Amino acid sequence: MKLGTTWGILARAAGGRLVLGSPEDRVESISTDTRLLAPEQAFWVLRGPRYDAHNLLDEALAQRASGWVIEQGRPYPKAAKPRHLVEVTDTLKALQAFAAHHRARFEIPVVGITGSNGKTTTKEMLKGICSGLGPTCASPGNWNNQVGVPLSVLELAGEHRYAIFELADSHPGDIAEVARVAQPTIAVLTNLGRDHLEFYGSMEANFKTKSELVEALPPEGKAVINIDDEWLGALESRLGERAVTFGMSPRARVSFAEKGELIVDRHKIKLTLRSLGRISRYNAAAAAAAALALGIGAEKIREGLESYRPSNMRLQVMSHPSGALLVMDAYNANPDSMRAAIEGFIDEFPVEEKVLVLGDMKELGADSRKFHEELAAWLAGLPLRSLYLAGPEMEAAGEVLREAKPKFRFLHADSIEGLFDSVRAELAPARAVFLKASRAMRFEAVLENLSCSTI
Repeated sequence: MKLGTTWGILARAAGGRLVLGSPEDRVESISTDTRLLAPEQAFWVLRGPRYDAHNLLDEALAQRASGWVIEQGRPYPKAAKPRHLVEVTDTLKALQAFAAHHRARFEIPVVGITGSNGKTTTKEMLKGICSGLGPTCASPGNWNNQVGVPLSVLELAGEHRYAIFELADSHPGDIAEVARVAQPTIAVLTNLGRDHLEFYGSMEANFKTKSELVEALPPEGKAVINIDDEWLGALESRLGERAVTFGMSPRARVSFAEKGELIVDRHKIKLTLRSLGRISRYNAAAAAAAALALGIGAEKIREGLESYRPSNMRLQVMSHPSGALLVMDAYNANPDSMRAAIEGFIDEFPVEEKVLVLGDMKELGADSRKFHEELAAWLAGLPLRSLYLAGPEMEAAGEVLREAKPKFRFLHADSIEGLFDSVRAELAPARAVFLKASRAMRFEAVLENLSCSTI
């Protein structure tokens, strides 16, 4: 982080007041985590539903940090006197305002990416493309929420030629809030699935929130949209020439041919992806369409996409000493991403005996049971060796399978730990195992238990 600003400017941009220290003193970086706070960093105090960092303020922290940003009226020990102190009404809103001020200093293309699935993979693929042309600032990991987006934006520095920020949502208005910080010049909407329905209540509300990214664009800003998505495809006529479409449809400006070639404005590009399945091709098409909107040529698009390596439990392919292959895709899960990922897994491993290990799909609201039952009814017809289900919500899927009597073996347990021995017994040559669940199910425990290694 290279903020290149002063405490006086920070206080004004954050909508606060500098009550201790000289306004001319420099501020080069901030931290919101005392565990990661480096000497001379400013400590930005945040509070959430389960924590309040104001409770951590003490003399040692005053000596270590160059200063604090706190909320007005919050007491701290009298002996703990920081060298600089900024008081604001709300530290989260102040962080967002300061990050928006910082973003406005840079006149570079900024890509904002949202969608129900594929945000992080699309971001990393696009980062690979852009990095081939110049320094690129991109959201670290999945820093995509109300805190992560401003912290990502504050990583912007003078050497950057491109910026790519991932924007997540779970409630109405979320995208508008973080888009005001990122100020994108290009929007990417990967897809619209049945995610966070517990909070949205309807697909219409979900669509409206994700569409806030398009509304945040400047008048000339382009929107990269999935033309195959029934919700997002409808935006094409409204956007006109500002729309850059991708998908499997031949109507899309960026698509994939049957043999796997990427087609960009009717030009075929031979491409070897290291990630699996149809969903990976969608993510690659989304990244290529964003690159096209940025004016990047076909060869650089190919080079960037081929440089991408799956990570962070997103379609990671791993080997086991037994000779079995495992594919881990357990960063998130909803009914649409679950089905798409399983279809891709089956296509990629036509010869191997296939084993599925699936966990609860979270945040589906009142229809959660119905979605798990529908998934099970579909799974019953698949060419599987075995199916393992983990979590209380997957019990509904188990009930449907017991009625359906599929040809494969299946087993349900309340947690993933209850399946360790059974899954280990499946590991053998010529077998492929696919693992997918919502992040809350902590499926990484499987990898730790089985001692797998990434290919």
